[in-house]
Parts: sequence; structure tokens; C-alpha cells
Amino acid sequence: MTPARFLKTRACAWDRLEALIKKASPTGIRALTDSELRELTLLYPAVAVDVARARMYKIDPNTQNRINQLAISAHGLLYRRKSVRSFQVILTFFRDTYPRLFRRLWPYTALATAVFTIGFIGAYISTVLTPSNAYIFVPGQLDLTENESGISSKDISERFRRIPKPPMAAGIMANNISVAFRAFALGITAGIGTCYIILFNAMMIGGFAAHFSNHGLAYEFWSFIIPHGMLEIFAILVAAAAGLKLGLSLVIPGQLKRSISLRHGARDSVLLLIGTIPMFVVAGLVESVITPSYIPGKIKIALGVTLAILTVSYLMLGGQKPMDRSGPTVNLPEN
Repeated sequence: MTPARFLKTRACAWDRLEALIKKASPTGIRALTDSELRELTLLYPAVAVDVARARMYKIDPNTQNRINQLAISAHGLLYRRKSVRSFQVILTFFRDTYPRLFRRLWPYTALATAVFTIGFIGAYISTVLTPSNAYIFVPGQLDLTENESGISSKDISERFRRIPKPPMAAGIMANNISVAFRAFALGITAGIGTCYIILFNAMMIGGFAAHFSNHGLAYEFWSFIIPHGMLEIFAILVAAAAGLKLGLSLVIPGQLKRSISLRHGARDSVLLLIGTIPMFVVAGLVESVITPSYIPGKIKIALGVTLAILTVSYLMLGGQKPMDRSGPTVNLPEN
């Protein structure tokens, strides 16, 4: 192809792209119709290649600059649109879609909470009545102490403070998210595996709480657990609720075919699980920074309770306004 033929065959594309860019310039990509947007998407990569071809054919500098500017402008319109749309989708999900989803699936969270409560109370009462049961409910790696009478508030604090905060925060988040994903994934066992994860963690916490209570350190224990624990445990229960939703969609499909019920249940479950990730991040940061600090226990407890209240308020009150159908949304199938 000669330079003259290149200019002749590609001039129409440049003119058309320039016209589309001018139309979109005042208000952005929304000024274009769907067909014009598709046209812009097709023209951009071809014109981007023309930039290199114009240099190869040694086209005059003014034309080269024009082609280059067209490619830059088209790139800006397309990729700014993608980044803005992605942000809007994420914002809409957490602002509106997730609270609605949580409220629609609240019976599963209630079921997970009931299982946790039974396990916690059972282990707590058992350990209060028989102190040695603490070593049944608490895994061996959580060595309480060799000298029971030597436990003190300072001992509890120093166990946290000796660990560098960044690795501690990362480790805590990874562990908590791992527990949540196991509780979710085991939902495929008709929810039996999920209930096991809930009970195991509930009995561990209940046994731990009773052990410290038996030694007169209930306040010290709760001042170290509540700041991060209320949000952390709640997030695990929501993740477990996602697993229960998955399992029961398979076992009890209702009037739907089992495959369709499972597909709908899996979609809801995954979205419910995704929404817990910010909770784990916040809980992990609090656990690594606030929990081991020298802040008075009452303030720590107040912080934990406040975080829990804010989270529940967000889930119960969020997404109350009618959904704006003009913007990007995350559509959820109704069961």
C-alpha cells in the first residue's frame, strides 16, 4: 500500500471517529447512542494502528498528529467510561444491592446465629461447671498457660503486642477469610459442614470465655474480644449463612428444578459472601491495632459495640430508596 492509498482509504474512518469524539466531548460517553458507542469501540483500535502506519509511511506531521490525537481521545473516552462504570457497579452493590440481599436472606443468618449461640452457651456452661473442659473446646495450639494461677491481664496483652502489626493484620485477615470461605464451601454438604464450622468456632470461643471467667479475668477477656470480635463473628455468620443458602438450595429446591435452584442459590450465596470481605478487613485492622493497644478496655468495648451497631444499621437500612434503573446494577434472580 502506498502512502497516498493509505490516506485515501483511512480518511473516512478518521473523519467518523472525529465526529463521534466531538459529539461525546460536552457530556461524555452518555451522549452517544448504543450503535455509535459500538462504532467508536470498533474504530478506536483500527485508528490506534494507523498511528504506527502513518509513521511508517512518513505521512506529513500534521496528519500524524491528528491521527495520534484521535487515538488518545478515543482511548480516554472508552477507558474512562469503563473505570467509572466499574466504580458505579461496586458502589451500587454495597450501597443498595447488598443490604437488600442480606434482608432477603435474613433467615439463613438467623439460622447460623442460632447454631452459634447453642454451641457457645453449651461450651461456656460446660467449662464453668467443669473447668478442665476448656482444653477440650480450645485447640492445643492456643496454649492457655501451664500455670493456671499465673494468668494476668498483662499476659493477655503481651501475647498480642509481641507480634509485629502488619504481619499480624495480614495473618488475621487471611485466617478469618479462610474460615468464612470454608463455612461457605461446606454448604454444598447440605449445610452439615457449615454447621460444623459454626459449632467448632462457637465452642472454642465459649470454652475460652469460660476459662478466663473461671480465673476472674472475664473483663480482660471481653475487652480483648469485643473490639474486633463482634464484627468478625458476625461476618463469619453471614458467610455461613451464604453456605446454608447454597446447601438448602440443593436439598430443598421448592418448585424449581434442582439445577435451577442451585444456580440461583449459588449466585445469591456468592454475592452474600463477597459482601463480608470489607467486614473482615475492618475487623482485622482493629484486631491488629486496637485490640493489643493500651487503650482502656471500656473504650475498646464501646468501639466494638459501635462497629457492630453501624454494620447492622447499614444492612437493615441500606438500599431503601427505589433502585435507579438508568445506572449500572447487579441484578439478582428472585427465587
